[in-house]
Amino acid sequence: MYKKLIIQTIIYFIGSIFPKIINYFFLKFFTNFLKIGEFSLYTDMYALSFLVIGFLSFGLENTYFRFISKKKYNKEIIFSTAVLLQLFITSFFLIIFLFSIKYIVFITGYKNHTEYFFMFFLIIFFDTICILPMAWLRANEMALKYTIINIINIIIQSILIIFYFYSYKKNFINDYYYNWINSFTDKTGYIFFSNMISSFSNCILILPLCLKKVTIKKFNKNIAKEMLNYGIPIMLGTIAFSINENLDKILIKRWLTDEINGAYSACYKISSFMSLYIRAFRLGIEPFFFKKSKDSNAIFYYEEITYLFILFGLIFYVLICGNISFIIDFFIDKKYHTAISIIPIVMMGNLFLGIYTNLSIFYKIIDKPIIGTYISLIGVLITILFNIIFVLIPNNNFMIPAWGTMASYGSMVIFLYFWGKKNFNNFYKKIWKILFHLLLAISLVLYMEIYESKINIRLFLELLYLIFIFLFDIYKFIYK
Repeated sequence: MYKKLIIQTIIYFIGSIFPKIINYFFLKFFTNFLKIGEFSLYTDMYALSFLVIGFLSFGLENTYFRFISKKKYNKEIIFSTAVLLQLFITSFFLIIFLFSIKYIVFITGYKNHTEYFFMFFLIIFFDTICILPMAWLRANEMALKYTIINIINIIIQSILIIFYFYSYKKNFINDYYYNWINSFTDKTGYIFFSNMISSFSNCILILPLCLKKVTIKKFNKNIAKEMLNYGIPIMLGTIAFSINENLDKILIKRWLTDEINGAYSACYKISSFMSLYIRAFRLGIEPFFFKKSKDSNAIFYYEEITYLFILFGLIFYVLICGNISFIIDFFIDKKYHTAISIIPIVMMGNLFLGIYTNLSIFYKIIDKPIIGTYISLIGVLITILFNIIFVLIPNNNFMIPAWGTMASYGSMVIFLYFWGKKNFNNFYKKIWKILFHLLLAISLVLYMEIYESKINIRLFLELLYLIFIFLFDIYKFIYK
């Protein structure tokens, strides 16, 4: 049973990890080529765009997976309905945004860079349109095609970025095309323009699938209403997640300085190493979860896989955070290291988010996504509270929003624990083992950082930790 699951997860992991590795390569590239203030603009635009994408997605990706798991619905009708619904929503809001651009750039403080928003409107439009066709590939176990499309897009974006930045640095190209680019944007805008072209190419690659599978005749109004009713609570949860992830960077830029926000944002991206692990796990596991939702032993699979997720997540945490003083030099320039202390905190917060995501499957399969909305709103309130404290405290310590990220996601796990306790009886019997592993991992990282152990001592401690985890837990799953 696990063999196919592992193969699918590995392929999805390649499709996710390769673009992310390229992005981390560019993290070093950007922190070298861009001033800290320019890097702050770059991260701020993406922070703002994620809030919009969370809204426009309307939770239709999760809704699509849920509806195709129900036998009473025709899968082709579900797909056509979802895609056309997504196209209508996205097009409608694109028009509104374009007519409101003067007000948007004024409110956000970008009146001198209107072109940033024109490019991002198109990026958001293309990316949102591609969500469901890419979900269709996952649902139909076309992992290889999914991975190839992702790799093609990141290669296109990478080539364009390198071309623009290298040309700018060497100043050896004076042709019409290069002058045209520089006539409406700057160095930071090169990144956005490259992303826009890459997002457009993604649309072109999935267009044959849409033309083949999507027709207006297959649009079903009743199913569309049901999908919206199911998806809107998920959308609210997604918006809550976007606020949790981006509010701190948006406020630090506007309340402190671009220099502080640039350093904070760069180190925050190092913390998102954990998201590589979470994303690959989610891409391979989520469709499997929904397929198994009707099995008599479905809960058993959820519990076992989630427990494994926590174990491997903690291993990942120890290996990264235990060596962060060595790793960080490879990814960001030294002038950004002033915010290195946020990395273990935010990274643990991301692990809590991953645990929450896996456990939240229970309210999705019982068709009660509103539970996730309530819990996500609790997380948002905690995030807002910490950011209000950050704004009000005189010294404006940027560590406060970082602790807010961990507190927010940690609280969501705790609330979900009590809410779903009856649904995962066997899993919650392991809660003390989970807490033990959590404290062990955190203690090990703290020891290595506080005492600044030498590399050979760190490696020895990490090896002992891996042997301990394998002997007491992981081997049991191998020999089942």
